[in-house]
Amino acid sequence: MFARFIALCGLIVFIFFGPHQFFGHGSAAEYDNSHLIADAAAGDPEAQYTLAHLNLKGRGGLDKNTAAGVGLLEQAVDGGHREAALDLALLYLNGMQVEKDNVRALGWFKKAADLGQVDAQYYLGLAYKSIDAGEALRWLRMAEKNGHAGAAAELDEICREAPDLCN
Repeated sequence: MFARFIALCGLIVFIFFGPHQFFGHGSAAEYDNSHLIADAAAGDPEAQYTLAHLNLKGRGGLDKNTAAGVGLLEQAVDGGHREAALDLALLYLNGMQVEKDNVRALGWFKKAADLGQVDAQYYLGLAYKSIDAGEALRWLRMAEKNGHAGAAAELDEICREAPDLCN
């Protein structure tokens, strides 16, 4: 019971005071990321993903370093990390810390979707909806199969507009 109370208090602090209470803006001397850096260098996709976000945000005692963050996300994708691929897609789509590039964003969305990232499958279905209904159906069906809540409504709409594609 006491442990649950402590966990709840921690969650409340996180929500009201922000993640800096946990991940801070402190100096590198306050953090020991040596294990994370070693794991990332050894090819651990989860470590690469975590270290990428620390670099992108300038957290955990690291200076903000977009190039290092993007490079680590790319390495994580090479290791099969589907969330890293989605994050790269969103960075390029929105031009966050990188130059906006819709072609690169589409490539990362496809990579994330191929790795099984359900939101990427859904977003690709939406992107193709107005230009290639068949391709939109393919991605939306995959997203629905993988549990995306919004995919069914999009599929229904396409099938109402082009029933011959859905038979």
